[in-house]
Amino acid sequence: MSSASQHDRDIVRDLAKRVAELAAIPAEAAKIADWKRHNRFERGRALVVVRLEDVWDEFVPASSLACEDELMRAAERALRQRLYMAEHVRDDTPVDGGWDVCLKVADPGYGFDEDCRQLAEDGHGRTGAKYCKVIPDGADPEKWIRDRELIIDREGTQRECELMSDVLGDIMPVSIRGKQGFWFTPVDTLAMLRGLEQFFVDMLDDPKWVHSLLDRMTESDIHYARRAEQQGAVDLNSGQHGLAGGPENFTDELPSEGFDGEHPRLMDMWALGAAQAFSEVSPAMHEEFATPYEARFLELFGLTHYGCCEPLHDKIHIVRKLPRMRRVSMSPWVDWQRGAENLGREFIYSAKPNPAFLQGVGWDIEIPRREIVTILEACRANDCQLEFVLNGTLTCQGEPHRYDEWTDMVRDLTQEYA
Repeated sequence: MSSASQHDRDIVRDLAKRVAELAAIPAEAAKIADWKRHNRFERGRALVVVRLEDVWDEFVPASSLACEDELMRAAERALRQRLYMAEHVRDDTPVDGGWDVCLKVADPGYGFDEDCRQLAEDGHGRTGAKYCKVIPDGADPEKWIRDRELIIDREGTQRECELMSDVLGDIMPVSIRGKQGFWFTPVDTLAMLRGLEQFFVDMLDDPKWVHSLLDRMTESDIHYARRAEQQGAVDLNSGQHGLAGGPENFTDELPSEGFDGEHPRLMDMWALGAAQAFSEVSPAMHEEFATPYEARFLELFGLTHYGCCEPLHDKIHIVRKLPRMRRVSMSPWVDWQRGAENLGREFIYSAKPNPAFLQGVGWDIEIPRREIVTILEACRANDCQLEFVLNGTLTCQGEPHRYDEWTDMVRDLTQEYA
């Protein structure tokens, strides 16, 4: 890996200095303390996180980047994104004052690829998709689902770390980080490998076979997680960055008892489970086809989350059966009131407000305000430990101020309801 040009070094270093200065402000340490308080169920203001996902191409477009080298352009983009979040969005995400070099890990999966048919793009590189059958009818799970393995490129990782240390090491700490999270979604994966409609038919026509597939997939994923642990490829994730676009993971409860200070274990980490394909599947079928396998995998970890886009307001009794559960996703498709009544103060109510209100033609802040007030009222009435996570962010229709105004509005309301 060649050294960075002086041109690229100057750009990245100047941005890093600005980020480091922001990260050192006492208010950023106060945000971390707030997340630790929140994650251990102590009362206080509901915290707010905005995850700018596909919308980044409107906020920090490729045309705004000045670096020439590919790695330096990626660093420039990441640093500009941190600055944008701190200077414009101003949510409760602490400014990250360090630089992580992610361990280069390849995963060949179960031994075959999905058959994903892309539909027409929308102009931003995004597209709908249809997943077609890959696993044939009646296939033997033992022959089709092989154990997932890790292919680790430690030399390539070390070269990147040395380069970034040379560029940034005197400004911010640079460190190699292993895998910082596991997202276990076996029913979603199987839906992609059989095709969604066919998977639903399979559960009715041949449930025993579906269970055999899910059982083998779970064994394979547990093997992968254990191998990552044994090979020193996992890392603590109880600090900066949420899982799968979720809230911040800062906590004093991890690492777990017995951690030696040098070798992170799965039990020292957060993990997440979800079954988005089961959005419209009954609680009984969700519990039969998802919960037993999710419980086996999540049992390996110290703290867990559950859910993503699937509505879970009437499935809290199922989530209770999962180990070490701390928070439950309340997606835009839930009944906010029923979710609050069923969840109470048992888990963190991780509200995912509707991002469509920020993404349509025309911007009226009163529409999302009404939604936020509805959530706050429901959670106040049921003593919920509430947080807001805005994700699924696709566009701002060329008006970035929408996200700034939304965050300011939500933070003001959470202070009012604290």
